[in-house]
Order: sequence, then C-alpha cells, then structure tokens
Amino acid sequence: MRVTHVVHDLHGGGFESLIAAMAQRCAGSAVRVSAISLSGREGRVGGSIRPLLDQYLVLGSGSALSMLRPVALARAIRATRADVVHLHSGVWYKASLAARHAGVRGIVYTEHGREHLDPWLMRFLDRTASRRTDAVVAVSDRLARYLETVVGVAPRRILTIRNGVDTERFAPGPPPLELRRSLGIPDGAPVVGSIGRLEKVKAYERLIAAVAKLRSGDHGLPVHCVIWGDGSERPALEAAVRDAGLEGVVRLPGWTESPALAHRLLDVFALSSHSEGTSVSLLESLSSGTAPVVMDVGGNADVLGPELAGQLVPAGDADAFVAALAATLCDAERRRRAGSLGRARVGARYGLDAMTAAYTGLYERLGRRADRTDPL
Repeated sequence: MRVTHVVHDLHGGGFESLIAAMAQRCAGSAVRVSAISLSGREGRVGGSIRPLLDQYLVLGSGSALSMLRPVALARAIRATRADVVHLHSGVWYKASLAARHAGVRGIVYTEHGREHLDPWLMRFLDRTASRRTDAVVAVSDRLARYLETVVGVAPRRILTIRNGVDTERFAPGPPPLELRRSLGIPDGAPVVGSIGRLEKVKAYERLIAAVAKLRSGDHGLPVHCVIWGDGSERPALEAAVRDAGLEGVVRLPGWTESPALAHRLLDVFALSSHSEGTSVSLLESLSSGTAPVVMDVGGNADVLGPELAGQLVPAGDADAFVAALAATLCDAERRRRAGSLGRARVGARYGLDAMTAAYTGLYERLGRRADRTDPL
C-alpha cells in the first residue's frame, strides 16, 4: 500500500507533527509513505522525516493557472505511484484535482481546523473538491458538523478520526531544570506557556495580555511565560511584549526540538486561540500531565471532557481567561488533579496507535476497491 501525503508545507505545526508521527509508525510496515510539499521548501519537519519516506518531493505553489490545470502536481503524484493520496488543510481543491488527473484510486482529505467562517468562494471551492474526494476526515465531531452544515460536504463522505499523540514520549517526568536555566527563568517562578504557530488564529497576544494582568493588580503573581513556535506574527508579538514591559518575562524562543521537555517545564499550558481543530499541542501537554487552561473553541471542549470542564473558559473572554489562569497557578492540588485527569483522558481517547490504525484501515478500504463506486 502506497500512501502519498500532499501538504502546503512541512515546516512546523500540529498536523505536520501528526504526519511525522504517522510516518514513524508506518516505517517498516506494509504502508509505504511519501510526501509532497507545495511550499517550495523542505521544511523543518520534512527534513527530519525524509529518511522515513519512500519519496519526498518539494514543489513550488505554481501559477494561478495551476489551480485549474495542476499538471506538475499530478505528475509528482504519479511519480510516487500512490494507491491513496492523503490531502491536508490548505491544498484541498488543487490537490484533489491533481490526484484525479493522476488516476489515484482513493483520495482522503483531513480538515485540521477552520480559522474563521469561510467566505462563500472558499466554501464553494471546498464543496467542489469534496465531490472528488472519497473520504473527508474531521478531527472532531464539531468540525464534522461544520463541514456538513456550513461547507456543504455530503454526510456520507464525512467521518471523524481524532488526533492522537505518543503517550510514551509525552509523559510526566521531572522538571527540566537545565531548560529553565537556559531560558533564564528564576527558580520557583510559576510558568505558563504554549507551543504552536505564531499566526493570528492562535491569538497569543491574549496570552501576553493575560500575563501582564497576572503580574499586576490584585494577582501580583511572579509568573513567567514561554511561547514556542514561529510564524508571521512574531514581530507583532515581540512588539506586544515590549509595549507591556514584559521583556525578560515573556519569551519567544522559536521552535523547540524537545517538545516533551517544554511541556514538562510548564505549570499551566494555555490556549488563547480564535479557532482550533483538535489541538495536537493540547493533547501533548495533557499527556505530559500539565494542567490546561483553554478557550472553548474547536474541539477543545471535547478534548477536556466533563472531567476538566473547569479548565475551559468562554471563547474570547479575557477576564475569565485570566481568572482561570490565576486560580490554577495558585492551587497546586488543582494543577495536580487536572494533570492526572488529562493524562488519563488522552490515554483513553487520543492515543497515536488508535489514530494510525484508523487511517491505515481507511487507506486499506480505499485501496482494495475495484473502482470508485465501491462503498467504503
């Protein structure tokens, strides 16, 4: 079975790390994995998994005409001899057309999250792409409902496969003192933070503003903050840190090569996003036993479940966000209990093996079909 992933980029982010984890799980198995990036660069994640891939092809985005005639992409897909092509957010319309031109037997698309209520043209393009896609995967039930009711994807094509993480790699452990010292965080200072793309959808300016409030006024907490990642919002976030007088308090160290240690450094993992699918960073942090405080967007409520409902705050409610952070940082027992419940919940519902098995099962059903009219 040959599976080819088509992505915009393999540099850094949640679903990129999932592709890497799946490539690692499939290495040496009956599933041979290739990847095609349309960003024109190998990318940080792409470079790390290249040895695990059957082929890794890097293309440019091409001209506007390539949206209608994706000749180069169709040629690249044929070169990987794919039985199934797995498309990811950001390339659906163009890559689904290319895969059909390449004569691929099965096409899977995974929607990892929507940043906003899409304009009508985007919904039209996605609805059109869905008609030439055999299986449309949502990473949460909430996202599946959005695809059906807003985008207009036929319900028979939609299924939910929850994201998963390696619970052995992301596990509770001793605090990483060397990492704390390398970041210049004082001994004993509480630490709040996050890992993700520095893009508008993540709304990290909310987290920076929350840290400013936690350190002043009624709270007066000596909290420090670390936000790992990179992206187009870095200059704006650096300016927000300066404007708030938080230099030396809020750190933006870029991507981390040791996310498991990063999660263990945090007393509280925070998500301030405008939108999420099923956040991989949140799953990794819960698996690591770190207490969460997250806004109620995307699949966050599903991930936390009723056990951790007290760690969920209304979307966009800055005051509730600050209050939940303060309450969690000031209560060691609350943090311990939230970490323990989160670890158990991820182990029961969001394991990497379960996610990989669901996708490989889908690939096999698509690959076995005699033609595209056969049911999944």
